[in-house]
Amino acid sequence: MEDSPRLLLALSPPAERCVERLLFDEQSPLSIVASALDGTDLDRLAAEHEPDVVLLSPDLPALSAARCARLRASGIRLVGLALDGASASALSAFGVDAVVDRYADLEQLRAELAGPTRGTAQSAEPRPAGIDEPRGRRAERGSILAVVGSRGAPGASECAASLAALAQERWPTALVECDLLGGGLDLRLAADGHDGSLLGLVRACSAGDGALGELLERWLVRRPGWPPVLLAPPEPWEPIDELAQPGAVATALRALAHAVPLVICDVGFLLEEGGEPTPLARSHREALTCASAVLLVIGARDRQVRDGLAQLDLLRVELEIPNERLRVVCSGLGGPGTGPTRQLAQMLAERLAERGLALDATLPFDGRALRRAERRGTPLAVARRRGAYARALARLLDQLFLPVALAIPRERKLRLPLPAWSASAKEVVAPWRTR
Repeated sequence: MEDSPRLLLALSPPAERCVERLLFDEQSPLSIVASALDGTDLDRLAAEHEPDVVLLSPDLPALSAARCARLRASGIRLVGLALDGASASALSAFGVDAVVDRYADLEQLRAELAGPTRGTAQSAEPRPAGIDEPRGRRAERGSILAVVGSRGAPGASECAASLAALAQERWPTALVECDLLGGGLDLRLAADGHDGSLLGLVRACSAGDGALGELLERWLVRRPGWPPVLLAPPEPWEPIDELAQPGAVATALRALAHAVPLVICDVGFLLEEGGEPTPLARSHREALTCASAVLLVIGARDRQVRDGLAQLDLLRVELEIPNERLRVVCSGLGGPGTGPTRQLAQMLAERLAERGLALDATLPFDGRALRRAERRGTPLAVARRRGAYARALARLLDQLFLPVALAIPRERKLRLPLPAWSASAKEVVAPWRTR
């Protein structure tokens, strides 16, 4: 019993009847902490009992992919119970970690609930003792801003880098490469991800290493014109199972937000494949789920606009990120292959208005900044500080954060608080303030 994971049930009555012989037998070694009647009840019970694993069925009322993603981001393993082929497909769409069928015996069920063999690096549980509270449920001290693009739309990674570079001039900031598709920051910085990366931070949190500050000093890449950068693993597809463990990425980012007031994440665009979240997509989703705000970068070409709006709908509907946490910018206006700037901005504003959103910024194509950035090896906004691109990002930065003397948002959207930091007292304002 001591080795049994704490189990929270989230089964519909028909599903529960199929496995009640395994769950409630007197000889059953399973450690059941509670049973949820619906998705809303599931959230409450998970917060109260902090289970290790949830056994769920796809027909549970009010269960959604977004709710499953939030549970995984808190470090809870999800195991689905499939009654037939249709429910097995539904469970895959929910992004569960494992699926058992109705005919499984007790040993098979216990094996799936326990997950991979404990003690291996691939299955280390993200509970960073000494760095953060278990499962990262304590509110992070700093703010996490996730920047994400869409398929075929360049500009998201550059936006994240330039935004972090401008923010670093005001407050301590870290840029984290959460793009596991191969963002290429290591090449731009002439750095080796083997010397320290997001994977190292994940493993440190999993091992409960309390010396996070000392490790970060070794892992963060520092270059002139750049903020401190935490690179993605050199070959992210090799440790992807480790990065996709429940809560691995979210716990690492929250732990980093305790050490650095502002964390800006460059997140890969891939959030699903064939309608299902793959391990790589799960890692990207987890970074978005734990973020204080999400900035979506849409390209300026026709196809990029369509793909960007589809990505926006996935963020709003599939991941249930509320509008007040979403920011939308259009990048590359006036660049090669784009239409008239005013017409494009008006069309995009209309499409966003249908979704209850507004265009937060337009980032123009700046050829001179691009050429300087290629020569100097710096982000665009730093390469030409008085250029149109840098000025637009500076205005966006002002809109993202609350002024120091103002505690109430002036706009409809929630605004991140400025990290209250000085050389003598490193304190961080609480991550969110609402009306």
